[in-house]
Amino acid sequence: MKGLKYIKFIRVCLWLFMLVLAACSKKTAIDPQEPVAPGVFSLGSPLQTNMVVQRDKPFVIWGNGGPKVKITVNVSWNLSTFNTVSDDAGGWMVTVPASPANSNPQSILAKPAGGEAITLTNVLIGDVWICSGQSNMVMPLSPISPFTGVLDYETEIAAANYPLIRTLTLQSDNEALPVTSFTAPAAWAVCSPANAGSISAVAYFFGRKIHTALNVPVGIIVSAYNGSYGQDWANASAIAGDPTLQKLYGSGSSGLYNGMINPLTRLAIKGFNWYQGENNQHDSPENYTRLSIALIKGWRAKFNDNTLPFYLVQLTPFAEDYNTSTPPGGDKTLNYLAKFREGQENTLSLAGTGMAVTMDVGEENNHHPRNKKPVGERLALLALNNTYGKFVECYGPHYSSWQANDSTVTIHFKHGTANGLTTAGGQPLKQFFFVAGTDSVFRQGTAVIRGSDIIVTAPAATPRPIQAVRYAFTNAPVTNLQNSAGLPAIPFRTDSWSN
Repeated sequence: MKGLKYIKFIRVCLWLFMLVLAACSKKTAIDPQEPVAPGVFSLGSPLQTNMVVQRDKPFVIWGNGGPKVKITVNVSWNLSTFNTVSDDAGGWMVTVPASPANSNPQSILAKPAGGEAITLTNVLIGDVWICSGQSNMVMPLSPISPFTGVLDYETEIAAANYPLIRTLTLQSDNEALPVTSFTAPAAWAVCSPANAGSISAVAYFFGRKIHTALNVPVGIIVSAYNGSYGQDWANASAIAGDPTLQKLYGSGSSGLYNGMINPLTRLAIKGFNWYQGENNQHDSPENYTRLSIALIKGWRAKFNDNTLPFYLVQLTPFAEDYNTSTPPGGDKTLNYLAKFREGQENTLSLAGTGMAVTMDVGEENNHHPRNKKPVGERLALLALNNTYGKFVECYGPHYSSWQANDSTVTIHFKHGTANGLTTAGGQPLKQFFFVAGTDSVFRQGTAVIRGSDIIVTAPAATPRPIQAVRYAFTNAPVTNLQNSAGLPAIPFRTDSWSN
């Protein structure tokens, strides 16, 4: 009996001890009704008034609220209330179900228990595109050193009254490790003549065409930096996962990804536009192709969507030696940029990619040509055709095959790309066609348009039979061959020689 009483006594003591522990635990936990310290509660830095939420995809709302705090979120386009509790580090997140496009201003309210709410207003639901790269993506509509503004920038800015286009331009930020928030202020803005001059020109013309073609809100996030290298933008694991890239680019890479892309990765987006390569133009084309594919795959993985479209801009014609040659103009036979453009084009072996061709809008002595409208609009044509399924032409004449008949060559283009083959403004065809005979030396031919084909006559000195043909395959050929849609012919070569 004494033994039984002792066991009961021990059980009672243990029960009382557990009650004391539970009471202590309740006292040490943060009571969700107690006020949250001022400044502790926040939203993710891209989540702001005037923003655009990506349509047709779940929308993640996240932030920080101190540890173990109850958070309530409401959005005006969904009747549900979304509740969560922040983790031990204070992080919290809720997911709002996908919603269709909505051009009416919406609001987002997030409130910690016992604390002040944060309210975002004038939020739209549409499509969000990230526009990244280096200076040609940075270049705004208006003049700002070292840029001289786009063509007819005064008229373009005055007409930029598009309240359903919103822009977010990130400040430059090179970080050793990935960060999750902006380290410098960056605010969503409603596109208007008052602020359009500071918007990336390529991004603006892209967004404007998408918006006017689809009549949906468009959010443009510009995350670009002058003079940056491709490896600066590739996430570290993408480079580390490829021994070749690790050896070539591993040291000091990924800083701009860490500071300017990683803070965006919780956003649902529609896709990417990319204008970069000037700083990598002396890399081997094969290495740049490899780097570009790794960057694209890496970004898609970080945004948790391996199907995100990625549209890049071809480097425009440019003579790097233009002002150092006598007379000025550069060596017209150099073709390392042509091979680099070939490396850019080879990136298109990856699904969901496209390239805006720019051979007709370059300036031989300027790596930052002012004619940015066709660049942005051609990116938009790629998106409209490939991403949105619209039946619009997005490529100019695209080489298909060639036939030689003694001293002449007939060049055929892929079906549908050379309809209405012509020249810009009806000007004489620029003679950027070269043929090589049995000596493998390329000589300039004489080309004429015949229907949807090009006929090239080789010079008399060419030892026949003709072995290869090239078009616009040098550094700086500003071309004028196009189809009826005004889209330029894509440079090509039929050989794989090293010269």
